[in-house]
Amino acid sequence: HMCTSSVQGKMFHQSRGFTKTGPKRTRLVFTDLQRRTLLAIFRENHRPAKDLQITISQQLGLELSTVSNFFMNARRRNLN
Repeated sequence: HMCTSSVQGKMFHQSRGFTKTGPKRTRLVFTDLQRRTLLAIFRENHRPAKDLQITISQQLGLELSTVSNFFMNARRRNLN
């Protein structure tokens, strides 16, 4: 279910680290499940510990840096 699909000619990367290739990297688009999971955790905990972030990244098939950035951005936007 984690696959790279082409939507209207734009590439959406939905798995591990395929975003960091080339100078113009495609921005990562979370799957619905990934976004809902991250938001649900964020509502409970604005600053999950590193080990929890590692677990989240493994469960969702995302890079740790992607998960860390999500929480950083969410805190900045304060998505309650």
